[in-house]
Amino acid sequence: MAKSEYNLNAVNQRLKAAKTKVSIKQRGGSLSMVATLPPKSGSDRPNPYRQVIALHLPASENGFKRAEQEARLLGARLAAREFDWSLYQDDSSDRDLAAKLVERFKQHYMSTHTPTEATWENQWQKIYKRLPQDKPLDAATLVNLVRQTKRNSRNRKQTCQKFQKLADFAGLKVDLLQFQGDYGGSKVEDRDIPIDEAIVQFRANVTNPAWRWVYGMMAAYGLRDHEVFFCEFTSDGLRVTQGKTGPRLVFTALYPEWVEQWELTEVELPPVRLDRGYEYLSGLTSKAFKRYGIPFVPYDLRHAFAVRASVKFGYPISTAAALMGHSPETHLRTYQRHINQQQHLETSKRILGSSDRPKPPDA
Repeated sequence: MAKSEYNLNAVNQRLKAAKTKVSIKQRGGSLSMVATLPPKSGSDRPNPYRQVIALHLPASENGFKRAEQEARLLGARLAAREFDWSLYQDDSSDRDLAAKLVERFKQHYMSTHTPTEATWENQWQKIYKRLPQDKPLDAATLVNLVRQTKRNSRNRKQTCQKFQKLADFAGLKVDLLQFQGDYGGSKVEDRDIPIDEAIVQFRANVTNPAWRWVYGMMAAYGLRDHEVFFCEFTSDGLRVTQGKTGPRLVFTALYPEWVEQWELTEVELPPVRLDRGYEYLSGLTSKAFKRYGIPFVPYDLRHAFAVRASVKFGYPISTAAALMGHSPETHLRTYQRHINQQQHLETSKRILGSSDRPKPPDA
């Protein structure tokens, strides 16, 4: 959206077009919301009437941007009959404290997206906890906290993105995305992927039957560590019911023999809370691997599956990617790096030794 569209007239026109029963009012250099609201506690007026809620926002581009967000949120609450004066009667000196801003941003985000409470805690609140909760939010604090994270890391990238969302909501003029670096799939560190013989060997270390089932499912089906807790066997194969990239069908195991040998169709999940979010489940799985002396991390089983699909089974990239629940581009960028020279040699020998390999033309 063009910057010129964040002014009093443009914002109110959009609010009217969206049938949001709230408008923005400018008095001097400050912005407020105007709407028909229930009487405040202690009022002698029996019915709702037009009232003003001060936003304490400047009449600037970022101020109008956040004012529009606040107006849409207020309109949604009024439409759902969930308006509560306690959300708008903070002492003006407290409204811009980090803790207050985060709480209002959470309410706005939850009203426009559909995350679970666990997702908010694990992906958003864990970053916002780094803020000085009892101090006003300012750009310098955000920049300083970003610079305390490791460059070109996942933590740096997530911190920049989450803080930028909060800054935009607060009307702060700061560009944090310039610091996020170039972390991504191409920056995934090289891994020492376990060979299949080692995967079989170390499975015996896992003495707890439930965690041994988790280990086997990740090895045989290439599941993400949290997906193991959300899957079921069907007549078409293993179905992942939810996870990072949504539901999918994993129509075969690699190797199919592991399913029978390890009795994987006999589902036995560890006693964990499934409502705590994917990161919580991933963390429990990592701790279990360490507890049983597994010399690699859970995700290495998924990487081994990717290599096995391409090298030993010769699956096309698109099919291997579909099995694993991501795009062919992601498969190439993230997993093909782990197929070393010896594995390429094995693939070449297998293809050339096949009876139906291409033959040269007759002389």
